[in-house]
Amino acid sequence: MEPHEILIRTARLLREWLAPLPKEPPETTWQRLCPQVRMDAWLTQLMTHLPIHPTAVPPSERARILKEADDLLQGNWRLFGYTVLLDNPPCWHRNYLLGKEWMDAPAKIIDYRRIDVAGGVKYVWELARHQPILRLAQAYALTGESRYAETCLRWWLDYLERNPRGWGIHWTSALEHAIRVFVWLYTLRLLASSAQGAWDSLRTEGARLLGAILQHGEYIERHLSPGSSANNHLIGEAAALAFAGSLLPDCPLTRRWRHTGYTLLEREALRQFYPDGVNAEQAFGYLPFVWEFYLHAYRLHPMPTTVAERLIKSIEFVRNVIDASGYVPQVGDEDDGTVVPLWSEGGNRHRVVGRALAMMLDCEPPPAFSEVDDTLCLWLSGTPAPTGSRLTESRLYPEGGYAVLHKEPWQVLFDAGPLGLGNLAAHGHADALSVWASLDGKPFLIDAGTYAYHEDPEWRNYFRGTSAHNTIALNGENQSGILGPFLWGRKAWAYLSQTELTHDAVVGELGDYLPEAMVARRVELHRQRLLITDVIASCFEGDFPDFMRSLHWHWHFHPDWQVELTEEGWHIRDGERVCLLRVEGLPPNAQTRLYRGDERTKLGWYSPRFGHKLPCHTLQVVAPASKLNIVRWEFQKQ
Repeated sequence: MEPHEILIRTARLLREWLAPLPKEPPETTWQRLCPQVRMDAWLTQLMTHLPIHPTAVPPSERARILKEADDLLQGNWRLFGYTVLLDNPPCWHRNYLLGKEWMDAPAKIIDYRRIDVAGGVKYVWELARHQPILRLAQAYALTGESRYAETCLRWWLDYLERNPRGWGIHWTSALEHAIRVFVWLYTLRLLASSAQGAWDSLRTEGARLLGAILQHGEYIERHLSPGSSANNHLIGEAAALAFAGSLLPDCPLTRRWRHTGYTLLEREALRQFYPDGVNAEQAFGYLPFVWEFYLHAYRLHPMPTTVAERLIKSIEFVRNVIDASGYVPQVGDEDDGTVVPLWSEGGNRHRVVGRALAMMLDCEPPPAFSEVDDTLCLWLSGTPAPTGSRLTESRLYPEGGYAVLHKEPWQVLFDAGPLGLGNLAAHGHADALSVWASLDGKPFLIDAGTYAYHEDPEWRNYFRGTSAHNTIALNGENQSGILGPFLWGRKAWAYLSQTELTHDAVVGELGDYLPEAMVARRVELHRQRLLITDVIASCFEGDFPDFMRSLHWHWHFHPDWQVELTEEGWHIRDGERVCLLRVEGLPPNAQTRLYRGDERTKLGWYSPRFGHKLPCHTLQVVAPASKLNIVRWEFQKQ
C-alpha cells in the first residue's frame, strides 16, 4: 500500500472508534433519514423511475424462470452450478456445499479470509447476494401468485433479523453490500409490479426494507475500496451509491451518494478501461460484471460521453475475441459474478449483459446465440437488442496488450500486456505471452481457468500460475511471484514489440522475469497453419549463466479435443477435425509428457466455471536451456 492508502485506512479505523454508525434497527434508520416520506408515494415513484417489462419475456424463458422459482419453493437452488437444499428460510451463514457455518459474532472480529471455519467465503456470500429472492420476485411479477411474494418477503425479513448492522460475516464486504442494494431495489420494483397483491405487505414492512438499504448505503460510503483495492469492487460500490441515491427519497445523504457514485464511475471508467477497450484488470470474466454496474446505474442518469466511449470500445473488444461458438477466452480470474441476474440460470454473461449494454449505448452488440441472450434487454426495455455480430478482423490492442488474429479456420488471441491492475494486480494471472486459439469456431488452445479463490490455496496458485497457461516458464517458475490469493510480489511485464499487423503476424516480448534473459514470441497465421516461434536467449556474454537452466512449455487443449503422439507429431482430434502439432528446434534430450487430470502435478485440468474442474489434455515440454533457444510450434489443420 502507498502512504496515502495507509492514511485512509487509519482514518477509517479512527472514525469507526470515535463515530460509529448507530446500532439501530433498519426502520429506525428510515425514520431518522426519511421521516416525512409516504410509502405509497415512494413505491409509485419507484415504478416510474425503474421500469421493467415482465410481459415482454418470451414463453420459454418465462417457463425456465418459473421452474427455478418453483424449485426454490422446494428448497432447491444452484450454488455455482451445484444443486443444494436450502432451509426455509435459508441459514444465511451456512456454506451449503460443506454444511458448515460462519460464527455468529461481531463483523469486526471475523476474518473472512479464513478457510478453516466454513470453507471459502464466496460460497456463503453468494447466497446473501439474494439472487434467490430476486427470482421469487420475478416469478411474482410474471404470475401475480402470492406464494412467490410471500416467500420472497419472508426470506428477506428473516435475513434482516439475523444480520443486524455490524453483525456477522455479511457485514465484512462493501461490494457484497453493493450487490444487495441493486437486488433489493429491483426486488421491491418487481413486487410492486403486480396488481396490488404485495402492496399491503410493502406498506407494512417498507420502512424496514428501505431502512436496510439506507444502512447498506451508509456502510458502503464509509468503506469504499481505496488505493490498491480500487478495482471492480470500487466500481460496484460507486454504482450502488449512484443507484440508491437516485431511487431513494431525496435528502442531503442521497444527494451526496449520487454525486460520489457518478463521479467515481466516470473516473474509474477511464482508469479501469484502456482507450482500446481492454479492462485493466486483465480478467475477461469481470467485464460483464462491471458492465452490469454501469448498465443499471446509468439507467437513471445521463452517461458522460467519455464513459460511453470506453464501454463501447470494451464491447467491441469482446466482439473480436468471442469465437463462432460464443466462447470468450477465460483470461485472468473468473468467478461467475452477477449483479441483477434477471435471466435464467446458465445464460452467457458476456452476451446477455453485453447486448443489454450495447442497446443502451446504441452500438453494435455481441451476437445472440440463444433466446436467453436477450432476456435482460427484454426485462429492462421490453424489446430485444439488434441482431449483432462478431468482429472478425485482425486487430491490435496496444494499451491493453492483446492482439487478435483472424484467418479461417483460426482465431487467435495473444497476450503481451501487464499482469493486472494496480499494485495488487489481484485478478491477473501469470500468463504473459500466452496464446488462446479456436479452430473452425471451436475452443482449441484454452486457459485452464480459475477454479478457486480463498477456499483452496494450492489450486488457487496453480490455476493462476504460469504452468496453467499456454506460455513459457523459465526453470519451471512462475513469471510473477505469488504472495497471497490476490497478491503478487515481483511482476513480469510484456509488450507488443511489433505494433502493426503484417501478414497476420505479431510479436511480443517479456521483461522482468529472470535477470538478463530475453524472451520473445512470434505468432502468425498462414492459411491452415498457426505458427508460434519462441526465442529465449541469455544476454550474458561468454559462458552460459547458471540462473537459466531449463525451459518449460505447457499447451492446454479444450476437453473436447483428444491428443496422442504419432510418428508425424502430436495428433489433436475432436471427432470431426484433426490438427497436427509439429515442433522444431528442441534439443534431443527434451522431454515431453501428456497429462490428463493429474492430481499430483495438478496438470491436465480445465475449470469451465468457478468451483468446477474437468480433465483435459495438457502437453508439457521441458528442455535444457542454451545460450540461444529458438523453438517453433506448428499447428496444422489436416
